[in-house]
Amino acid sequence: MKNGEDTVVLVIDNDSVVRESIASYLSNNNYRVVQAASSEEGINAFHSCSPALVIYDIDIPDNSGFDTISTIFAQAPVQPIIILSDQGNTDDVIRAMRLGVSDYLLKPLDDMEMLMISMENSLNRSRLIAQNNLYRKNLEEINQELEERIEVFQMDQQAGRQVQMRMLPVPPQDLNNFHFDHRVIPSLYLSGDSVDYQPITKSQVLFYIGDVSGHGSSSAFVTVLLRFRIAQMRRDYIRGRFAGEFTPAHIMELLNRDLLNTGLEKHITVCMGILDNKDNTLLYSIAGHHPLPIIYQNGKAEFLEPAKRSFPLGLVAEAEYFNEKIVLSDDFALFLFSDGILEYLPEKDMTEKESRILDVISKCKGDFKEVKTGLNLHRDIKVPDDIAVLSATRL
Repeated sequence: MKNGEDTVVLVIDNDSVVRESIASYLSNNNYRVVQAASSEEGINAFHSCSPALVIYDIDIPDNSGFDTISTIFAQAPVQPIIILSDQGNTDDVIRAMRLGVSDYLLKPLDDMEMLMISMENSLNRSRLIAQNNLYRKNLEEINQELEERIEVFQMDQQAGRQVQMRMLPVPPQDLNNFHFDHRVIPSLYLSGDSVDYQPITKSQVLFYIGDVSGHGSSSAFVTVLLRFRIAQMRRDYIRGRFAGEFTPAHIMELLNRDLLNTGLEKHITVCMGILDNKDNTLLYSIAGHHPLPIIYQNGKAEFLEPAKRSFPLGLVAEAEYFNEKIVLSDDFALFLFSDGILEYLPEKDMTEKESRILDVISKCKGDFKEVKTGLNLHRDIKVPDDIAVLSATRL
């Protein structure tokens, strides 16, 4: 993890123990920390110190949480803000993401490394947004008339897309001796492709790829709920409060129930796994996801065929989900794709498309950058549906 390099961080929390703990940890990583014990004190500090990042306890007792966020965004629309909460309220998550916060973390912060990852992601996004704003300003000057004609459409689409993209990890990342990378190529319309990867123990990393049915902002928000619920389960597991085995199949059983209870009439295909560096295994489960995950090892790429198939999440209350387990070779490379890749490839039938993917991964020996090039997955391509691809290899 890179150090703070004198980056100013404002921490607003009335709990002095929590505030001091965060401040001490960040100071040890070369961040310059400014502390505030109330929302009013936080706003004053925000004006005086111009922080690069704000960490804010949304449950602060003065009941001004969302007003404070709105005040900050009114003065600095792209200000990175990480929200802390000990309540885990889904409505608050959605409201905060709509306002534009960078991330939403649950208290207590048992794993400060997760805070550091969230901060790095938020700061990286802020830099990218600043660059994009500069490019956008130049383009607006050149194409003002065109921008005015499509402004309404762009604002609606970009608002939903920003929610999607805010939830994605910033690639690449090295976690527990595994290297993760991904690319999401958005279509002309909003969709619900999502990827994530997070450590759960000193040797294990949980990862998944999901593809929500349909298009539009409702699909995008299902990905928000998916990530939030998985984060809740991860926190419960770390604190010893997770009921049952922490496996992909059991997690998806809970997610299936949760999605059905929302009444959103949305379903999502998911491939989820846990990589374990200690016993050198992959434990995974598939909920109606296609194409199947691909494993490259011993010089060959092949689909991981599950012994039993399951329904997508959010379709059937009685759906069962099953764990599969394989031993990994030293040179393995794992690839997960959303089904947008199958619509994009020019081959005529499904068999040819799947063979093309396997051939490219084999020829590229599982190298993520070469696979992207081999499948022509450049950022500026036009696609009928979002394409998401996630890769995991050993360091």
